[in-house]
Amino acid sequence: MTDAEKKDSFSRIFPGRVEKLIKSLKVLCNCSKKSGYMWDQDLVHDVWVTIATVFQESAKDFGVDFSIMVDGEEVQYVKPKRKRKKA
Repeated sequence: MTDAEKKDSFSRIFPGRVEKLIKSLKVLCNCSKKSGYMWDQDLVHDVWVTIATVFQESAKDFGVDFSIMVDGEEVQYVKPKRKRKKA
């Protein structure tokens, strides 16, 4: 595959996938409406940290480096808040 073909392929696929990802995040945020939902704050914290970490790792694959801030502090690793149930 030539560089031009690779670039064309990326231009066709990438924007649609980005739009789908953004739409999925917006749908997920519908769950934040307290009039309809109640959630475990520790679980939500841990899930968003996980999502941020996946974004950070994915961005790095594209040569983009960014930091994750949790509760106002830049972190490399955030200890999960939710205690796991023992089996």
